[in-house]
Order: sequence, then C-alpha cells, then structure tokens
Amino acid sequence: MKTHTLTSAMLLAAIGLALAPAALASNPARTSVPTRSQINQALKLVDCKADRKAFRTLAFAMRDVQESGEPKAGWQPIATEGEADGMPPGGMMGVIAEMRLPAPVRVFGHETTRLILSRISIVAAFDDPDVARELTGTLELEGRGADAPPGGMRVVQSAPEEHGDGIEVIALVADRIESDPSPISVAGCLYTTR
Repeated sequence: MKTHTLTSAMLLAAIGLALAPAALASNPARTSVPTRSQINQALKLVDCKADRKAFRTLAFAMRDVQESGEPKAGWQPIATEGEADGMPPGGMMGVIAEMRLPAPVRVFGHETTRLILSRISIVAAFDDPDVARELTGTLELEGRGADAPPGGMRVVQSAPEEHGDGIEVIALVADRIESDPSPISVAGCLYTTR
C-alpha cells in the first residue's frame, strides 16, 4: 500500500480547510460550540485511539452538515468566502464538517482550535506549515521522499474487512497544505478500507 495513495485521501479534508479561512466567524447563525464530551470524542478519533466503527458512526451522523448548512453536535459546515450561498463549491471534495474549539487544545504536542472531518479522516489543523515536517519525525511516519511536500503516514492497524474482501486501515497522517494566503499543516487519523 503506497503512502502517497493513503495520504492523498487525507487531503480531501485539507483542501476544504485551505479554502475556508474565516468565513464561519462572520456568520454566527452557522456556528456551534462543542461540548467537552464532543471535543474528547473527536480528539480520540484524531489520535487514532478509537475504532473504525466509532469513526463511521460519527461520519454517518454528520453526513448532512455540509449540505444542509446547519451545525450539529458541535460540528458545523465549512463556508467559503465569495460563494453566494456561503457553501463550499462541490461539497468540498469529501469534507463533511469542521469543529471550531472554544479554546486551544494540544494535539500531537501542538495547539489547535480546528478539527476537520471528511468521509475517511479526521484531522487537526495547524497554522504553522512546519508542523507536518516535525510530526513526520516525532510520530515516526513514513515520509514521501525528499522532493515531496513534508508529511507522511504510519499504519496503526489493518485487518481484513468483516464483511467483504477489503482491508480496513487506520493510519496516522500528517501533511503540509499549500493554501491561500499561507500554507498550513494538518495531522490526524485516516479510517479507510482498501
């Protein structure tokens, strides 16, 4: 299984994040303050300390947040500036929702106030673009090579699919995302079937 293939899946979440700088702050009707329990559940998923079933349950429960534009259980849609309806173009390629934390939390040793949920991953977003390079080393992720952007992946768990012939994979991932106006880092957990 190629690292690049799995980490590019995590980019689905990052693309949405890169396109949505601060639009939610300007529209309080679409915000939702998460509870401590909701934050703890999300952080457990980001750290790959929950099983695939817990991730699927959350992703399924939140599947309509982006489309409806309504917050739910601490998660809210990711809006982009310049869109007439405030919704991201094309549903943001797999991004389901974001959680804006009421106060910074430490994820992998770095502070963040944003978590992003996609159909196959949940990641923390960091304003510092060098966090991806650092986490590739500290989390012992398999890097993508000298010519690739900083980031990597490490499979935490893989097992045959219970019903089917695929392999269920849970992997820690980190990536640097070139976004406008400045690059960011994302890191978290990928929950997928190959």
